[in-house]
Amino acid sequence: MALVDERKVDVLVYLHENGPDTGYSIVASDDVEYTKGYIYDVLGELEDEGMIEVADRESKGRKRVTYQLTENGTLLLRALDRVSSEG
Repeated sequence: MALVDERKVDVLVYLHENGPDTGYSIVASDDVEYTKGYIYDVLGELEDEGMIEVADRESKGRKRVTYQLTENGTLLLRALDRVSSEG
């Protein structure tokens, strides 16, 4: 049994590698294994856990909710050896 859900870690890695993005883009990327309906539950859990934060951005005249990695999310990825300690 893993201490951290590997699919949640995949979302964190995606945000680390790609920067802030929308839930729809994360699901469409093939880098995570969540459905469009379930990704928002997971993103909410990651936000509650302090691993990501939500930002509103304007794109083509529409408000878009984007998700970005927090320092805690980055520290978790480093602790799990999923990203380099540099940069």
